[in-house]
Parts: sequence; structure tokens; C-alpha cells
Amino acid sequence: MKTTLDFFFDKEDTWDCNYNNQDFFECRQERLRWCLVSADFLGDNPYYGCVDLDTLEIKNQTLFDELALVDQQTVYENEWDWMGDDFDHMEAYLSFIMQHDPSFYYWVSYENNDEYLRIVTWEIPKKYQTDPMLRQAYIDGVERISGDYYMDSESYTNY
Repeated sequence: MKTTLDFFFDKEDTWDCNYNNQDFFECRQERLRWCLVSADFLGDNPYYGCVDLDTLEIKNQTLFDELALVDQQTVYENEWDWMGDDFDHMEAYLSFIMQHDPSFYYWVSYENNDEYLRIVTWEIPKKYQTDPMLRQAYIDGVERISGDYYMDSESYTNY
């Protein structure tokens, strides 16, 4: 059985809490779910790997069901902390979304003396979503014009 991207991504996300990855992932339940499923570095994290993030296949239904209820309180109770390569971790989440949603595109910029990650997202026009080559051409064109980039999710390995 598979889950949907909506389990990990709220299309109404306003991309707030961008000063560090701990706050970023605790800020939204969908973000937190992705973090816990991908967080092999957290001690006693039962949720790591309960969903295959490449295919969205549920590997452990019981843990997946528990994960649906996880919130900040769970993080505090377990004393989990994932401060580290803040922006890389946050961009890996954005790349995950881009991997699964052909309409999703983002770019980032580092602001406030590299203390804040500004995230801008938009929808790729429908005519470019139908074919992976067209989609990539659109992305390449945006990057050439803007000089900004997105992190290729294939270059990211789980934290």
C-alpha cells in the first residue's frame, strides 16, 4: 500500500520557521513526518524507514498509523534534536516534494547573513508537466534566467 504526498506536504504551506531545521520541521506536522521517516540519525526513532520516500510505499502500517499522530510533543518527549546542516536538510525536503509533484517548483536564497532561508515556490505551468523533458527544460530555463537553483533530490542522501 502507498501513501500520498499530502501526508508529507500541505499545499497551503506558507514556508515559515526558516531560521533552522529543527523549527522548520517542528513547525508543520507534514514536514515533521517527512523528517522522522528520513531521520536515520535520531536515536530511538521508530519511524525511520516506515515509508519508502522514493515510492511512497508504506513499509510498516502500524508505525505509519502512529506517525499520522506525531507532533511537537513527541519530539520533546523523546528529546530528539536534529540541528545541523540546516539549509541542506530543509532543501532536501523541498526536493522530495519536487520529486513527487510535477507542478511544484522552488528556489531559495540565503538572507540575513546566511541565517535565514527564504523559500519561494510556485506551480510549473500545466503544459510543462506532461513530459519529464519539458518539465526539466522549464526548470533549466528558470534557473538560467534567475541564477537560482534547486537541490536535485537524487544528489541527496538521507540525513
